[in-house]
Amino acid sequence: MWRKIIAVALLCGLLAAGAGAQETSGTKVQSVDRAAGSGLSGIALISRAEALRVAGELTEAARLYKEGFATLKVDDPEEARYSRICRDGLISIDLVRATYSLDERAADAALAAAFPEWAAAGGTAQGAARGLERFIIDGKPLYTADLVDNVQFRDMKLMHADEKKNSLYARLVSQMVERVASVWPKQSWKTYDYPATYTGLHAIEIPRDRLPAAGLFKLWIPLPITLAYQQPAEILSVEPAEYVALPPSSAGRVSTLYMEIPLEKITGPLKIDVRFKFTHYEQHFKVEPALVGAYDTADPEYIEYTKSSGNIEVTPEIQAIAKKVVGDEKNPYLAARKIYDYMMKTVDYSYMPHLIFDPRSSLTESAYVQEYKVGDCGSQAMYFAALCRAVGIPARTPGGWQLFTNNFASHFWAEFYVPNYGWVPVDPSAGQMSLYTDRVDSATRQAYTDFFFGRQDAYRCVVQTNVDEPFVPVYPGMSFIPLAIQNPVASCDAMDPAKGEDVLFTMLEFSTLKVEKADVSKPLGL
Repeated sequence: MWRKIIAVALLCGLLAAGAGAQETSGTKVQSVDRAAGSGLSGIALISRAEALRVAGELTEAARLYKEGFATLKVDDPEEARYSRICRDGLISIDLVRATYSLDERAADAALAAAFPEWAAAGGTAQGAARGLERFIIDGKPLYTADLVDNVQFRDMKLMHADEKKNSLYARLVSQMVERVASVWPKQSWKTYDYPATYTGLHAIEIPRDRLPAAGLFKLWIPLPITLAYQQPAEILSVEPAEYVALPPSSAGRVSTLYMEIPLEKITGPLKIDVRFKFTHYEQHFKVEPALVGAYDTADPEYIEYTKSSGNIEVTPEIQAIAKKVVGDEKNPYLAARKIYDYMMKTVDYSYMPHLIFDPRSSLTESAYVQEYKVGDCGSQAMYFAALCRAVGIPARTPGGWQLFTNNFASHFWAEFYVPNYGWVPVDPSAGQMSLYTDRVDSATRQAYTDFFFGRQDAYRCVVQTNVDEPFVPVYPGMSFIPLAIQNPVASCDAMDPAKGEDVLFTMLEFSTLKVEKADVSKPLGL
C-alpha cells in the first residue's frame, strides 16, 4: 500500500488538519483535562501537551510529555493508561517531524529541481499542496517531501516528460495486458486459475543494547490468510519457537503470529525468523448482468458491509456523489463499474499521511478522498468501498502485499459483493497506471484499465480481509498504522520514550520482509 514505511505514512494522529481532526482531538484533550482534577500532576501535564500538539506547538508539547511521563507509574492501571497517551504523543511528534521535512524554500527548490518548466511558469509548493501536504509546526509552514511525487501524479505532462517513469509504466502496462489481462482460464467455468506460490521471510534482529535489560517484549507478525483464491497458507518455521504465545489462525479475517519475549532471557541480539508459504490465484470474473441475484438485506454480512464504519465512512457528500454517479442503475455489477469509471476520471493518485486518520482522529480516509480527490491505493480502495456502500452494494478493502517486483510491498485494493458470483475484486489505483505513459495505444490502455475491474493478478498476498481489523490479540494503544496489518509491530512498557527508547522505530529499523524464493511464472519485474 505504501511506498516506504517512513516516507509514505509518517504523520501522527490528533494533529488538527481539518474540522474532523480538530473535533476528535478536542474530545480527547477534554477527557484528559477532566482527569487532571484528580491531583495527578503527570496527567495534567500530558493534557497540556496534547493541546499543544493539536495546535502544532511540537517543541513545547514534547517537553511536557517527557515531564509528565516521568511522574507516572506504569504499574498503576489508571496512570498506565495516560502513560500510553504520552508514548503515542512523543511518537507522533517524531513522526510529524520526519514527515514534514521541507520548509517552504526547500519545497520550492525541490519542485523547481524536479520540474523546472513548471516552476518557471509559476508553480509553487504553496499552490500545489493539497490537504495535509502542508502543515504549520511551531508557527512555521512545512511540507511533506511526497509533494514532489504527488505533483507529478496529478500532471500527466510532467509524468510523460519523465523518460524513466514513462518507459517503466509503458512496460508494466504492456506486459500486464500481454501476459495476464489477455489470458483467460482455459476452462471457462473457472474463476480462480494460474496460481503463483511464494515463500516469504520475516527477519527481525534487534541489537541487545537497543532493548531494556528486563521486561516483556510483545510481538505481532502478519501472515497470509486462507481464502478461496489464496490457499494453502502455512507457516514453515518459527525461530525461536519457544516465545510463541498464540499461533495464527489463517482462516480468520486476519492472521498474526503473537510472541512474548522476556527480555531478561535475551543475552545477545533479539533474533526472530518466521518463514511462510502461500499460493495466490488469479481471479477472472465473467459476470453476466442478467444473472446477478438479489441481496438478502437482512443478512448480517450484508448489513456489515453496507454500513458506514471506520475509514470506510459513508458521509452525506459521498452518498450524494454515489447516487449521482450510479443514477438509475439498479444492477450492482453495472453500478460498481460506473463508480470505478468515475474514480478513474476524478481521483489523482497521491501518497497519503495515513497516520492522521481514524482511529487517531475523526478524519477518515474516504472522507479525505471525497474532499481533496487524491489518494493512494488504500485511500482509493476505501473511497470505492464507501461509494458502493452508499448505494447498497456490500464492499470491503482487503490488503497485504503486492509482488510486482518480486519483493513484498504494501498494498490495498477493494472487493464488492455480487449475488450469485461472490466477492469481485477491484483495484482503482492499479487501474490508473495506464495513464502514466503515452507510449501505449488506446486499446492497450483500455484493456489494462478494464482488467482491474472484476479480475486480479496473482502477484499479491492477502493478510486482512478489510481495513481497520484489529490485531489478534488486540494491540494495546495505537499500532503504527492501525488500519493496516502489513508490518511486524511490538509493544514494550519497559521502554522509556522520554529517553528516546521507542519500540515503533526500533521495529522499523530492524525488521525486514522478503521473498526467499518464488515458484511462479516470472513476475512483471519492474
